[in-house]
Amino acid sequence: MQLNLKNDPAYWKAADLADREDWRLDLSSSAIDELEAAVTNMGGKTPPDITLDSTALPHCKAQMAEIRELVEHGPGLALLSGLPDWSPEIMINAFWLLGLHLGAPHPQDAAGKLIHDVRDTGADIAKDNVRIYQTNLEQEFHNDGGDVFMLLCRRQAKLGGRSRIASVPALFAEIQRRRPDLAEILTQPFHFDARGQELPGRPPVQKIPVVTLHDGRPYAIQKRAYIGFAQRFDDVPRLTDAQTEALDLLDELCADPEFQYSYHMEPGQIVIALNHVTLHARDSYEDFEALDDRRHMVRLWLGLPDGPPLPDYYRDTREFGALFDITERRAPIS
Repeated sequence: MQLNLKNDPAYWKAADLADREDWRLDLSSSAIDELEAAVTNMGGKTPPDITLDSTALPHCKAQMAEIRELVEHGPGLALLSGLPDWSPEIMINAFWLLGLHLGAPHPQDAAGKLIHDVRDTGADIAKDNVRIYQTNLEQEFHNDGGDVFMLLCRRQAKLGGRSRIASVPALFAEIQRRRPDLAEILTQPFHFDARGQELPGRPPVQKIPVVTLHDGRPYAIQKRAYIGFAQRFDDVPRLTDAQTEALDLLDELCADPEFQYSYHMEPGQIVIALNHVTLHARDSYEDFEALDDRRHMVRLWLGLPDGPPLPDYYRDTREFGALFDITERRAPIS
């Protein structure tokens, strides 16, 4: 199916994103005041026990509504700056409250954990059944679970750790232009290693397309490393030459400065992006010796109330399965 992807609001190239300012926002002083009053009166509560039931934050609500419009109906991402350098606990509580104004926290692992620290644990990805975000290795272009990911920067690395992001509509349009045969390959199933995070009763390998043309848009689920890891299972077929060529072309375009926008996150900044239409990456990094100075990000995956419909086979994935429980909007589109 050929779509005119240049009409998609999330179609952009790096120069386009650099030239526009609408996706860059500052947390208002009123929102900061609301957050400070709220997080200093938590009575020792931490996520996920913090709720909005007794907390009215109208300025935060307004800013997150603006961000939702950008991520769902605009470029697919927003960068919010200005969260003060409070203590780690207070910053994380404030970040959680902002997230609750955007959507419902989505489980990020088999244990159902709703908020993750993104930092180097010292684990060996080749020996330990860990995920790449738990190391200081480069993270290739991929997307997360939930409709939206939110990532707070609390501390930067000593060196490296640059963030990069790319538009799925722009990438897929270019693949269709150059190699329509490989575009077709990407819309066929691949095997992904779930890295021990599969849903209960599901196999350790997920079989889904990298790109699905759905609801007039290309939706992506890309984790090249996990496609490679799945090859360790004897019952997973070896990648064909055509599959490898299609993945290589996608990687090539993601790495192309024309398509990837790169930036360094600063402490107090939060990036928010729609997983279905963006891919993001991170450079490898070198950390500080002192524990509290080391690179520290905090991540949420969120389901958007009344958010975009999803392909029905996403129901069995660890990334998106829980979204089908949020509302009835997840029925497949005919």
